[in-house]
Amino acid sequence: MDLKSSFCVDCTGSVLQKLIYILLMLFCHTIHGHLATELEYEVQENEDEGFFIGNIANDISLSSGTNCDTLAYKLMKEMEYVMLKSESGELYTTKQRIDRETLCPVEFHGGPCIQEVNVVILCTDQYLQMVKVKIVILDVNDNAPYFAEQVMKLSIPEDAVMGTSFGIDYFATDNDTGENSIQNYYLENSQNVFSLKNSETPSIVVQQPLDREERDLYEMKIVAVDGGTPPLSGTATLLINIQDINDNCPVFNASEFEVRIPENMSSNGVVAQLHAVDADLGPNAEITYSYGNRVQGVSKKLFNLDSATGLITFSGNKSPETHPEHKLTVLANGPGCVPAIVQITVSIIHSSKFHPKLEISYIANQADGVIYLKETAPENTPIALLEVTDPDHYLKGTLYISGNVPFYLKPYERSRSKHLVVTSQLLDHELENQYEIIIKSEDPHNIHELIIHVKITDENDNSPQFNQSSLEAFVEENNAPGAFLLKISATDADSGQNGKVAYLLGPDAPPIFSIERFTGILTVSTILDREKEKVYRFTVSAVDHGAPPRKRSTLVIIHVLDQNDNVPSFLTNDYTFFIPENFPRHGEIGVINVTDLDAGPNGYVTVSILNGSINFLMDNTRGTLRCNSSVDREKNTMHVFWVEAVDGGKPSLSATAKITVFVLDVNDNPPTVLLPQSNASWLLVSPNTPQGAAVAEIYAIDYDAGINAVMTYNIVGRNGPAPHVFGINKATGNITLQEKLLRKDYGLYQLLIKVSDLGQPQPLHSTVMVNLFVNETVSNKSYLEALLHRQTVFTEEKQTEPNPCPLLQTLDIPCSPPIIPIAITMIIVSAIFFTIALCMLLSMRKKSKRKELYIDAQIPLKINLDYCTKDWTDAQL
Repeated sequence: MDLKSSFCVDCTGSVLQKLIYILLMLFCHTIHGHLATELEYEVQENEDEGFFIGNIANDISLSSGTNCDTLAYKLMKEMEYVMLKSESGELYTTKQRIDRETLCPVEFHGGPCIQEVNVVILCTDQYLQMVKVKIVILDVNDNAPYFAEQVMKLSIPEDAVMGTSFGIDYFATDNDTGENSIQNYYLENSQNVFSLKNSETPSIVVQQPLDREERDLYEMKIVAVDGGTPPLSGTATLLINIQDINDNCPVFNASEFEVRIPENMSSNGVVAQLHAVDADLGPNAEITYSYGNRVQGVSKKLFNLDSATGLITFSGNKSPETHPEHKLTVLANGPGCVPAIVQITVSIIHSSKFHPKLEISYIANQADGVIYLKETAPENTPIALLEVTDPDHYLKGTLYISGNVPFYLKPYERSRSKHLVVTSQLLDHELENQYEIIIKSEDPHNIHELIIHVKITDENDNSPQFNQSSLEAFVEENNAPGAFLLKISATDADSGQNGKVAYLLGPDAPPIFSIERFTGILTVSTILDREKEKVYRFTVSAVDHGAPPRKRSTLVIIHVLDQNDNVPSFLTNDYTFFIPENFPRHGEIGVINVTDLDAGPNGYVTVSILNGSINFLMDNTRGTLRCNSSVDREKNTMHVFWVEAVDGGKPSLSATAKITVFVLDVNDNPPTVLLPQSNASWLLVSPNTPQGAAVAEIYAIDYDAGINAVMTYNIVGRNGPAPHVFGINKATGNITLQEKLLRKDYGLYQLLIKVSDLGQPQPLHSTVMVNLFVNETVSNKSYLEALLHRQTVFTEEKQTEPNPCPLLQTLDIPCSPPIIPIAITMIIVSAIFFTIALCMLLSMRKKSKRKELYIDAQIPLKINLDYCTKDWTDAQL
């Protein structure tokens, strides 16, 4: 027994049985020595569901000798992102998108991302072959570079030479591979001070001289860019700190100054505080102070200098012989620097028993030594009285107010010791609300000063101000009730309650608007409709809380913006037009009135013809319907189609209307003679025919309608032995025998019949030859045919105008005078047109055949088989 057959039995049972079956098939496959075929397919990550990967059936070579009608393909292990069609062997992607970065994490970026799956080929549920399929996942640029740290720091010394590079230890990461990975770094906002050098290790290059004292920190962006199309990028903040070097020395803000101290200054009293500045940092900025070599020993003993702080104090070791003036040279020493030098002149001033005294008496309101003065105080308002007490006349020179303040000193009662402090101009709380008045003496050796503090109290002297003369807001219609429109803001230069502003709507404001009293937020309480009102104009007032309050108003304009909320509207949903046939191409048929209440593109309407009608077109520039081809009433008596009006909104709105175009008849068809069928036809008339009997009939139709299809029949030419023995009924076309036939009347009679319609403005006609052979029999057909083909000379008939009332003539009713026939004709024509229109309308509604509309223009034919043609056989003769 074949080993494969013994193992590969029917395995259609449970799942466990199928698993055993697959293992047996693999075992069978191994026993028979069939090696698995290997296929490789490529697919990009992130492809949509159903993307074709490959066809295993087309790409493998089955083992020789395989003869199987039904093959099945199955995956050995199901994969979330790949689906195999068992019948065709086609591989497709599933709704689970392929993510290369998930399937092949970053540690596998060195090589291609390959997923393997085994496929078993079955022949009628029997194992046939196994295929190993390698799916190479191709990378797409779906990951942007990113930095693990969003803030990077780098320190560079300020003496770094231009072109020096400083490596950075921060790298970006990109989960993509190949060209889609990081290709380049660059800097943003570096102000051309630094650049980035792209190499194996990115580095920062100094491009301009650095100075920490001018700028000690630079902030910029470092950007990593990949090579994808389009490229993606990631950014991080780079902070470059400029390190200090000792490139600055101590500096005094003045090279010399004077100090005056009283002779009774206490021991350790402060004489001066020196302060030199070194722009460097840390140890580079350390300063020590020392006296110069030329400072006398007496001065050094009298004035102590703190080397660390620069503080000079009075030692108190003064004797009556001590000189009243001392020159002190002080050095500020920095590391590696030339000392900075300052020269101090200290004067010891003799003390008086009675010191000068400046006393102030307040005139204006004051509290806690502060004068409170209204901003509305007029110019030259006195606020205080200054009195000087100086018994020893120690105070030299005059008094004055230091600085630029709106006050001055005015002598009081011609006294040298009393002065009024007076305002020099109008005050304004909004410009300056407090002043410090410093009163000094002119004596440079004895400085005396007095300080007066003044606060300007606010008055309600400013109205609220809007920053614009009018305010505008734009809101789309169909807004939600309570929608925000505008925040109105006004400022008041006053302070406190005087500067507190409230907002009110003016009396002209519609009730649908409201404003929040203190925030100025303007809202609308209802849904706006631009088609009802597109602009609202009203006033809003800003009122302060002063006493009395001050108010200012501004104009508010609310523009209601259009939304496409109105469907185009036709004047009527059913248009009816009448045009004559043969209407000129591009001729104007009528106006299609359509409106749209919206504005702009939303209200721009384009009308087009639906259901594929090519006979008509729309002229949207004029809103008219035009004829696009010639129309023939005999082919179509009316045309029914639909037009659609579409506005320009997004999304657009549309409406449809029905168009019915009735084609009115024009006399463009002459009568068509159906019988006799040719001018060579003939009819045998027996000599025994009684007088007045009908011997022949003319059958004709006119494809026009109405009066254009009413026909008259006239004999316009005769030929024969006794031509006038035959006559014709002008209304019916019946040819009758007018006289009794005699022996001498035997022979061939040829009548030229003119069939005319009554069309306007010009009747149309056709002619036909009626051949009547008066004889008892036809014994010689050839002779008769020869007579028919010879040239005929007719006896001309006197022509009369077509009878406008041939039907009345048939009834032997005389026609009326000319005016009456015209009136009757007009009535008949009107009635016919009305009947045609009514029939068309009924026909359209009942969906009956259009040919029924021709009934009034057609004459039922009664074919008289007695007419003979030249094709008759001798038997018929």
